[in-house]
Order: sequence, then structure tokens, then C-alpha cells
Amino acid sequence: MQDRQNAIYEYIKDRGDVTIVELVEKFNQWSEMTIRRDLAKLAAKKSIILTRGGAKYLPARYGLSEDIYSEREFRNAPLKREIAEKAASIIEPGTGIFIDSGTTAMALAKLLPDVNLVVVTPAPSLALEVMSHKQLPSVVLLGGTLSRHSLSVSDPEAWRQLDLLNIDTAFVAASGFDKKTGFSVGSQLESILKRSVISRARRVVILADSSKLGAMLPFSFAGFQDIDLMITDSAFPEDLKQEYSKLTSIL
Repeated sequence: MQDRQNAIYEYIKDRGDVTIVELVEKFNQWSEMTIRRDLAKLAAKKSIILTRGGAKYLPARYGLSEDIYSEREFRNAPLKREIAEKAASIIEPGTGIFIDSGTTAMALAKLLPDVNLVVVTPAPSLALEVMSHKQLPSVVLLGGTLSRHSLSVSDPEAWRQLDLLNIDTAFVAASGFDKKTGFSVGSQLESILKRSVISRARRVVILADSSKLGAMLPFSFAGFQDIDLMITDSAFPEDLKQEYSKLTSIL
């Protein structure tokens, strides 16, 4: 039984998201009922998430670091664009917004409406994206030591700048989220920067695609009580979305 469950788990892990039909075709030596029982047991162990008609891989519960930017850039790109479209739709002209670093944040920068805005960001590449392709927004680029890993700044110099800024809406990226531990990242400096932003913003919006569900990285920077809205994608399991909507608004 353990070998069977391991085989099913590895298949789901490799593909990320599978259907029951796909599993029955792949493992035709076992009955559909047996596969469903194994899925239920894997879900009980928090190894996977059951979805309507299938199952989804649950990321590692604890990771010491995140992949470098170049490795994340094209991962789950359609889901990130979906999140970016939702985020862009709630931006109001004439406001000051913070856009975090990261690949989902870059997707938002590319879809940013060309209206009068002040955009605050710790990411030079994101600042260049806005300045190169938009005519009306102005950009405040936070200063400090640039991380080769995340292509952003997150040291004390950036924190001091934030103390002088007021932000209407902060679009903050999360590398993992969990009902118990809240929103987390792999860098302590980044977590401090995000906390500083959250303390300065009138409205806090978390950007997190469904692949981040259940992932817990070392440094939590916010709980659900600290945010106003979480924007995710249509791949987020509907039953879990209803659970999380009891903690905060979800778009």
C-alpha cells in the first residue's frame, strides 16, 4: 500500500495537478476506488490537496530558501497573469501604490494602467518596466543593496525610505501561505521590508498564486488579520477558497 501511495504521490508531484481519470489511466492495475482511497490518505497526511475531480500537489511545508528569480520567471505564468489582471483592475488613478518584487509583481507592472500614479517599488527591473512602457506613472525606487537572488533591495536603507512614504494600496507578494502561519517568505530582510510596507499602507493586497497554498517558509510577515484582500487564481480549489474567505476577502 505504501509503495502504491508513493507512486501516486510522485506522479502528482511531477505534474502538479491531475484528474482522477488521468490517474486511473496511468495506474490501470488498480481500481478507481483504490486510487480514491489512497488520495484521501495522502490528503489526510497533507501531502496533496483534493480538488474537484482530482488532486493537486501541496508544496513542501518548510523551505529554507526560494528559487532564484530567473528560475521562477516563467513558472505558472498564466496564473500570474490572471492575478495581475485582477490586481490592475482595482488600481485607482491619482493614488500612491507599492508594487513588491517578484515575478507576479512584474506581471502586474506590465499590465499597469497608464494613468497618474506614484509607484513605489524595491525592484529596479520593475521600475524600468514601468518607466519604459508607461507615460503617466512616476516611480520611486527604494535604495540599498541589490540582491542577486531576488533582484530587489530589502535592507535598512529601504526601510528608512519607507518611513517617509505614505501608500494608498500595497501589492505585496507572498512565497507561501497557510491558515496557521499566515504569509511567509524565505528571506528575513524581505519579511521586514514587507512588514514596513504593510504598516504604511491604507490597503494591503496580497498577491499569491494557488501553488503557494500550504507552503510555509521561515519568515512570516503578515497574518490574515493584517491584510484587506488576497488575490489568487482560478486554480485555487473552490472548497478551500471558501475556507480562506472566512479569514479575509479573496478575489
